[in-house]
Order: sequence, then C-alpha cells, then structure tokens
Amino acid sequence: MMHQKKIPLFYVFLFLLLAPIYAKVPVQDIYLESDGNGLVIQSVPSGAEVYIDGIRRGRTPLILATLVPGTYQLVLVKEGYETRSVLITLTFGKRLDLTLVLARATGLLSIEIDRRPGSPGPERLPLEPRLFVDDLAVSSSYLKLPVGFHRVRVEAFGWESVERTVMVFQDFPQILTVRLEPASFRISDFYSERRRLNPYNSGMLGATDIRFSVSAAGMGTLTIVDSNNSPVYEYRFSPFSEKNQQHTWKGTDASGSILRDGSYTLILNANSIPYDDSEPVLVTKQVPIVIDSSLVIRPWSIASGASGLLYMPLPETLGSGSFQMDSRLVFGLPFGAASPFNSVPFSFGLRFSPANSWEAGVSGEFDAARDPLANQLSLALRRALLKSSQDFPLSLALDFSWTAAEVSPLSDPTAISWSGSMGGFRMGLPIFIPLWKWAGFGISPALLWPMDLNSSGYTAFPGLELGAGFAGMGATITGGTSAKMIWLGQNEAGLGWTPGPIFAAAELHWFPKPSVFVFHLYGGLWYYREQFGAFSSLGLGFIH
Repeated sequence: MMHQKKIPLFYVFLFLLLAPIYAKVPVQDIYLESDGNGLVIQSVPSGAEVYIDGIRRGRTPLILATLVPGTYQLVLVKEGYETRSVLITLTFGKRLDLTLVLARATGLLSIEIDRRPGSPGPERLPLEPRLFVDDLAVSSSYLKLPVGFHRVRVEAFGWESVERTVMVFQDFPQILTVRLEPASFRISDFYSERRRLNPYNSGMLGATDIRFSVSAAGMGTLTIVDSNNSPVYEYRFSPFSEKNQQHTWKGTDASGSILRDGSYTLILNANSIPYDDSEPVLVTKQVPIVIDSSLVIRPWSIASGASGLLYMPLPETLGSGSFQMDSRLVFGLPFGAASPFNSVPFSFGLRFSPANSWEAGVSGEFDAARDPLANQLSLALRRALLKSSQDFPLSLALDFSWTAAEVSPLSDPTAISWSGSMGGFRMGLPIFIPLWKWAGFGISPALLWPMDLNSSGYTAFPGLELGAGFAGMGATITGGTSAKMIWLGQNEAGLGWTPGPIFAAAELHWFPKPSVFVFHLYGGLWYYREQFGAFSSLGLGFIH
C-alpha cells in the first residue's frame, strides 16, 4: 500500500502522553564550540538583557558574529531572576553557542500565627493552623519564595480562615503576622456523591458517600426520610473535631434491609458546641436522593468506545456520574499480527455516563510492531432506548461511534484491530434478552462506513457487522462469550459485500469487594481468508 507522509496517530498520542513528563526535566547550561566565528547567546527564559564587559549588546537570543577572539565578562539581567555573570573565552576560528539558565530571584518570608486578643485559650479552643501559599500546602512558616505577589492563607479548625496578599522582595526578609479569631458555626458543601443509587450494585458501587464541611466544634445527626417524610435511617456523627465529615450509606434502613425504589431526602441536623456561654447554633441541610434498582453499574469490556462483551456491545448504560477505565495487553496471534508473539498490542478504554440513560466512551488500539498507521482512536455515544422489565423482557440501545485511523479496511482489510474496530463511522443497535436473572442472550447488528484520515470520502454503500453472544452477570463477576462477523461494502463494483474477518472470544471481568479495581481476562480466535489465529489478553482498570 502507498501511504501519505503523515505523522502516525500512535506517535501523536505518545507525544501528548509524555510531553508533560519531559517538560518537567530541568534545563542545564549548554556550552557548544564549533567551526566559525563569534558568539551565540541564549537564555532560559529568553528576553534577558546582555552585557559584555559592561556594555549592553541586546536581548537573548542574541548573535554577535563579529565579536573578536578574547576573554569577556558576560552578564545576563532579567527582572524577577538572579543576575547571571560568567567569564567566557572566544578562540580564533571557533564559534561559541552558549545557553544559560537563569534562577528565579527569591526573598524570605516569615509567617507568625497567633490568636486575636480576647480569643479563648488553648484549653478551650486549640489552635492547630495549616498554611497555604498560592493554594499549595507548606509545612514551614519560614519560606523562601520567588520575587512577586503571593497569596498566603491560614486555616485552623474552629477558627476563621485568613488570606493575605504579600509582595516578596529580592533578598529582603519580611515578617507577616496573622491573627485568627474564633469561627462561627457553619455547615457547607453538604452533598451526596450519588444522587441516584442502586443498592444492589456490588461493593462500593451500591453505596454513596455523604459529605459536608463544618467550621467549628459541634455534633450532628444524619436522618434519611422517605417520600412520606417517615424516617428510615439515622446516623449520629462523632463530635466534630475536623473540617471534612463523611458517612457511607448503602441504601438500607435502620435494620440493614435494602430500601425499595423511590425518592428519599437526606437531612443533616447539626448544632455547635460553644467555647463560651453562648447558646448553641442549630443548622439543618437537606439533599434529595433516589433509589433506582435499574441503574446498574457493572464492569464490561470497552472496545471501540462501546461497552459490553468484546464482540457484542450491550445496551446497558452506567448510572449517571459513574465511569469505568481499563487497559489491556494482548498476547499470541491477534488479528493483523505477522507471527505469534512478535508484538504485545496495547489497548485502553474509558466509559462514563454524563446523564441518565446516556453513555459516552473513548478507546484506543496500539501495536508498535505493526504498521503504525494501523493504530486507532475511537469515540462513541450510546442512548438506552428501552430497559427490560417483567412485562417486556428486552433492552435496546442505539450506538454511534467514529474511529480515527490512517488506513481504511476498504484498502487494507488487516487494518481492523484485534478487538474488531476500524476507521470510520459505525451505527449499531444492541439488543439484549434476559433468559435468567443472571444471564441472557444478545445480538448487535450495525452499519459501517469505513474511511481513513487521509481522505474524507467513504463508500455510500455501508458495510455490515453482526455481533452475538451470551452474557452472565454475577455479584462481582461479569463475562460471557461473543462472536462477530464483518462484511465490507464494495467500493466501486456495485452493490454487494465482501466477507471480512470473523472474531470470537470468551471473557471474564472480576470486581472484588470492596475495591474499585477490575481485572479482565480474555481468550479469542479469528478467521480470515483461510487463516486462523488465537490470542489471550489481560487487563486492569477501575470502576466508580
């Protein structure tokens, strides 16, 4: 095949992944001597004033091609940075390329923290301050900071926070005195991590963390009431001794039995414990929550952005606000590999629910041993159209996905990845019929419009994809078997289809309680043009 000279997707993704890491590697001075004449001066950062033997010659980067051989005193000056002075020697017939790193100019700031006059003593109100500079926690009150303005914040439980802006001057010690006063009793940021909860989900997926912040000492009780305002659950917090408070609720009543579906209200009643003779302050906060047993959070495979079995997407969507991430390594002879074990393809996936009955996903397929142009990135969107019930045991969804790839399977059928994804647009209709409470049969027909990034054209006559399989759903384990066949639409030969590869796989996804980790195990086969292959895959991810 002939390919245009473009940067492969794999290297673009690799650059985006590693750029932040390499960006943190400290830069060092560089002295390079080569044939030529003169002096080339650069600085990190650039824009420094250049003085040679006390005479200003310009700003970096600067080229002084006519500077005669000899010894010079070079000085770089830039506001906010330490002045840099070096002695350089130019020799005849040599050009010196010089890069100098400038250090930030710094000053000293000492922070003294005390009680405002009239405040209670340590026996009644302890003072254990936490110090933040530019929103970063620091462990010392004696600081060496870059020259310029800085925000200093002091926090302590039971005391009002204080924030000051201070100007730090170069080589000029300063003292900042901060006096704190007792805090009024307040409750803030009262919320439930999940607004919709299915207690039948496994482990922490069937629970919600209820959090709030408190400003001073006090006590509180969390009461959960149903739609009739009848209490069904109660929890008493220990006396507040720190700002952040949390309680995990598993959707149960006081006896530990799972509550039925419906609307509930979380009510927090809190009161202060005064450090003086004043009356306690009472605060009440409320947050609604819904128990909905149809919101299922289960780990599945994430291929081409569409979740389900490897070769059969399922119409199931995550509960709103939930997500799953995973990565996989493939061993053996996956589809497209030239020989067994000559590569270890890598895949990653992410699925999340931005709203109820909606799910979005992204996944990538990479194989450095193959033509890098075969690497792919997929985006997907799913809308659940129908959820199974006792009256109508069938669930249905609509899948849309688009895969960015440098090669279209119309020109090279082996550009299809081991998980069956290919460049272009896909529209699928996953259908699932429960056969028992824990298992069922699914089918997923789809239309394909293969294309690549080198051209915006694609065949108007779509290809076909048909996936089918059996899925099992336990308390902490999901999995099953699936198979998929692809027919590619003919490009110029008129109506019709060309048979593509056939895939089959068995898989297991284990979500051990009470962790958030998911372990994946796959084994699969493929067939194409009288060639067979077998592969296995291991994966690790987490789900929330």
